[in-house]
Amino acid sequence: MRSVRSDQVIVVGAGIAGLTAAHRLAAAGLQVSVLEAEHGPGGRMSTQAVGGGLMERGAQFLSTGYEIIPELLRTLGLADQFVKVSGRTMAVDGDRSWWFDTDRPQSLLSGGLLRVRDVIPAARGQWATRKLAARSTNDLGRWSDLDGHSGLEWAQARFGFGVAHRVTSLTVHGLFFQELAANSAALPGALTAFLARASSAYTLRGGLGTLTTALAAKLDVEYDVRVERVERPDSPGGRVTITTSRGPREADAVMIATPAGPTTRMLPDPTPDEAAVLRTPYSCGLLAGLALAEPLADDELGGAYGVLVTPSSPSPLAAIAVYSRADATAAGEVLTVMFRQDAARRLTDADDGEVRAAAVDAVAPWLPGLADRVIASQVTRWHEAMPYIPVGHGAAVQRYRDRLPSASPVLLAGDYLNFPWTDSAAYNGRWAADRLIADHAG
Repeated sequence: MRSVRSDQVIVVGAGIAGLTAAHRLAAAGLQVSVLEAEHGPGGRMSTQAVGGGLMERGAQFLSTGYEIIPELLRTLGLADQFVKVSGRTMAVDGDRSWWFDTDRPQSLLSGGLLRVRDVIPAARGQWATRKLAARSTNDLGRWSDLDGHSGLEWAQARFGFGVAHRVTSLTVHGLFFQELAANSAALPGALTAFLARASSAYTLRGGLGTLTTALAAKLDVEYDVRVERVERPDSPGGRVTITTSRGPREADAVMIATPAGPTTRMLPDPTPDEAAVLRTPYSCGLLAGLALAEPLADDELGGAYGVLVTPSSPSPLAAIAVYSRADATAAGEVLTVMFRQDAARRLTDADDGEVRAAAVDAVAPWLPGLADRVIASQVTRWHEAMPYIPVGHGAAVQRYRDRLPSASPVLLAGDYLNFPWTDSAAYNGRWAADRLIADHAG
C-alpha cells in the first residue's frame, strides 16, 4: 500500500499569498510544504521572457504605498532591485487622448482629462476624505463604513462627476478590468488613500517574479501538484486529508491560497462564512505580450508607461503597459496588451495566433505599422484575474476572520479576502500564517 505523507502545515498555492504565508510559517519554526499546480511559482506575480524582453503575466507594478512587499524585499536582500516606473500615462477614448503624470496630480487638469469645473468638487472631496490616508489599504475590514455604498455613487458624491467618471472609473477599468459601479465604495476609498499618500509606482529589476522566485527558493515547494479535495478531520485534534494528483497527503493544518473557483472545488463542506466569501465574482484577464525588435521611440504612445482605455471607448482593450518605461535597464521591449472584459471573454478560448492578431489590430491605431515590428508574442489567460469588492463583501470577509474558530485546521488565504492588488494578497497570507502561529504557540 502506498504510504501517506504527513506534514505539519500544507499551503496550497505558490502565488504571493501562499509564499508569504509559508515564508512566515517557516521563520516561526513550523514545518511547511507548498503545493502548486503550475510549473513554477508566482501565479499572477510572475514574469516571462518574450523575444528577448520581459512580460509581467499579471501584476504590472508595485507601489510605494505598499506595506508588506517592501518588507519582504528587505528580508530577501532585494530592496536595491526596486526601480521607479515612469508616471507618464496616456488615457484614450476612441480617437481622443490625454496625457498626465501620476506623480503630478495637477497634470490631470493641465493634460485636459479633467476640466476647470471639476477642480472645486475634487478639492472638496480630497479635503473631506483626507483621513482615509491613515487606513490600511490591505485590510478590507477597516473599510466597513464604505462597504454598504456603491463605488460609483460614492466617488461621484465625494469628488464630482468629472473625477468619478474620467479618473476613478478609468483607473478601475484599466487596472482591474472592472466597472466601478460593480464595486463597493471600499475600492475607490482605498485608491483615494493611495493618492493621499502620494504613492508612486515601482517595479523590480528582472520583473516582479524576482520576488516570488526568491521566496520559493527558500521553501519546500512542489510543482505540478493539483489539489483536488481538502477534508477536515472527523474529530478535534485529527488530521486534514488532502487528495492530490500525486496521491493522498495529511497535515495538521492546511492553508488554501488560491482564487475562489479552485478553492470552492477543493472544499466539499464549506462553512457558511467560507461560502459567503467564496461567492466573490472576478474579472477575467487576457494579456498578450508583444515583443518588438526595438524599444518604442520617446514620442510613441505619448512617452507613456501605461495606456488606460476608458470604459466608453469602442476599443477592445483596457490597458497597455510598455516594459522599457517600467525598467529602462531591461533588454528588449515588450508591450503587454490587456483586453477589456467583453473582449477577454469572447477571445479567451481563441488560439494564441488569433489573440495576437486582435491585440496588434487594437494597438495599431496608436502605433501604425506595429504588425511589422512584432518579433514574438505570448498570451496569458486568467479566468479569475481580479476579485471584485461588491457591496457587502467587506462585512462577509470580516465575519470570516472574526468567527474563524481557534486552532481551525483549514484556513483561507485567497485573493477574495481583500483588495485586488498584490500587497493585499500578501496580507492575506501573513494574516493566515499569524493565526496558525498563534494557535501553535497556544
